Amino acid sequence: MSCILKIRSIREDVSANERKLIDYILENVPLLRDYSSQQLANAVGISQSSVVKFCQKLGYKGYPDLKLAIYEDFAVNLTPNGISAIQHFENKKLNTISDQLLKGKIDAVSATIQHNHEDDFIRASDAIDKAKKIQVFGSGISSFVAEHFVVGLINLGKVAFASNDPVYRTQFLETLNNKDLIILLNESEKFRLDNKLLTELRDKGISILHIGRYSPQTNQHVSDIYITTVANDDTYDELGVSSRSAQQHIIDILLSLASQR
Repeated sequence: MSCILKIRSIREDVSANERKLIDYILENVPLLRDYSSQQLANAVGISQSSVVKFCQKLGYKGYPDLKLAIYEDFAVNLTPNGISAIQHFENKKLNTISDQLLKGKIDAVSATIQHNHEDDFIRASDAIDKAKKIQVFGSGISSFVAEHFVVGLINLGKVAFASNDPVYRTQFLETLNNKDLIILLNESEKFRLDNKLLTELRDKGISILHIGRYSPQTNQHVSDIYITTVANDDTYDELGVSSRSAQQHIIDILLSLASQR
C-alpha cells in the first residue's frame, strides 16, 4: 500500500490532532517536501513531537522518511500534464481516458472556484443552516448530484427532498415556509418554475440558491444566491463529466461547511 493511501485509510481511527495533521498533509502533498517537521507542526497547530510520533506510528523512523515516501508516491503518479493520476493502467486506451477525465474534472473544479466569490459560499452555507426544509431541483446529470445533496442534508438533520415527479415536487414545494430553501441545479424552466412563482416564493421568505452554468435563462435576477459552474464537456459531452464534477465539488464544500457548524 502506498504511503498516501495508508495515511488516508487510518484517518477515522486516530486522535483529533492526528486527523488535523492527516488532512493538512493530504491537502498539501506537493508542498510538503519544502516543510520541516517544525514548520508542518506550526501549520497544523500541533507540537513537533506529535508530528514525529505520527510518523513512527506509520512505521517510519521520523519525519524525513515519511516526507520522502509521500513525495515519491506523488511523483510516481504524475501524468505528462502534471496531474496526479489516481491509478496507472498498462492499457494505453484506459490511461488516455482516465487522464482526460481527470484533467477535465480538475480544470472544471479549478475554474469554478476561481470564478466565484467566497462570500457566495458563506451565504449559501448560512441559508442551509437557517432552513428547516430544503427542496433540491436537479434533472439529467444533475439528478445524481441532487440525490447526493439530499442524503447529505438529511444526515445534517434537515428535512430535504428531491424528486423528478412533478406531483411530489409541487406537494413539497407547498410546505415550504419562511427561511426554508430551494436549490436549483438546472435552469428553473426545466421544472416549470417561472419568474412569477419564484418571486412569490421569495416574498414568503423562502431563499433561492442556484448552482449551475450561467445562461440568460437561469433566472439569476430572482435568485438570492448564485454560484456559477464552469465546465467544458467537449470530449465526453454526453456524460457531462466536468459539469457534474463542478456541481459536486460545490455541494461537497457546502455540506462540509454545514457539518462544521
